[in-house]
Order: sequence, then structure tokens, then C-alpha cells
Amino acid sequence: MQTEARKGELITDLIFKHTGQDNDAQEAAFYRLNPHVRGEVFTETTIVTLPAVIQTNNQRQPTRSWD
Repeated sequence: MQTEARKGELITDLIFKHTGQDNDAQEAAFYRLNPHVRGEVFTETTIVTLPAVIQTNNQRQPTRSWD
């Protein structure tokens, strides 16, 4: 999916806004898809390609100290 990134926007904020995820795998995929992007903040408004949402099954159960 392509979207417009605004000047001054953080890359991690853009990824989270569109995918609901904020992790290293998403960020690495973003940089692979957008080799023209450098740094952590967009220096100008530009069109970028967003990575697909990574499906995980890492749902953790709360730890209980009683039963």
C-alpha cells in the first residue's frame, strides 16, 4: 500500500498509524521497500510503500499468583 508521508513525521509513527504495529520487523521491511528513505524523520513530503501487517500468534496470558 502506498501513502503520503508528511515532512517532519517519524517513520515509526507512520508505520504504527497505518498498520497498528510498532516493531523492528515492520521497520526493517519499510526500509527494504523504500530504499530512498534515509533517517528516522521525513525531511520532505513523499510517497512511500508500507509493509504488510505481520501476523503473530504471540498472545501472552497474564501471570496469576493465585488460582
